[in-house]
Amino acid sequence: MKLKALFAILGAAGLTLGGAGCTTHKTTVPLTNSFEFVSHPYHTLIDDPPPPRVALQREVTKGTITPIWPALYSTDTVIQGGLVLFVAERAYTEPERVTHARLFAARPPAPPEDLTDEILWRWSKANGRDFGTALQKLAAVDPVSGDDGVNVSLQFWGPAAFNEAHQDWPDSGMLHLSWSQVDELMQIVKTKGVPLKDLHWHTDFIGEKY
Repeated sequence: MKLKALFAILGAAGLTLGGAGCTTHKTTVPLTNSFEFVSHPYHTLIDDPPPPRVALQREVTKGTITPIWPALYSTDTVIQGGLVLFVAERAYTEPERVTHARLFAARPPAPPEDLTDEILWRWSKANGRDFGTALQKLAAVDPVSGDDGVNVSLQFWGPAAFNEAHQDWPDSGMLHLSWSQVDELMQIVKTKGVPLKDLHWHTDFIGEKY
């Protein structure tokens, strides 16, 4: 999913890979309401370079850019006015600063907020599932535009990833949030959360500590 989305962005921007090699120039892809993707190709001499890093930013006025997140896990985004929901690569300490997909919300220039844990808590409560297990099993999260809000798709690791003999857990889940519920979650994270800095990207954000 991640590579497919990234290559789709590059294709839409008119970039080509292979043959003469990968371009080394960053490319901006406009979204709605002044939000933008920016691809940053890796400078390498190998024949098969990794996909470009894709960042998210907003340029409301010409030349005035507000960075939002430097590396997206996927290009699945939902935009509503000045609000953007996006899937970021967030780094963790174990093992050695690996990154995980996390669903953020942002109203620039305010710092982005990690809504993932609050979304998992609501999904667990609605489906009679253990919240701690949901935290451990989460593999991917994606926002999709829905009626009067956003549908959040959740993917979970199977039993093989945890050496489980049996599985009593769904492969996926879905949670619908109205825009008022998104605002409510953002307020909860703002109130309960603390200012944090990503361990790898050194980007400021608001997050909760479970």
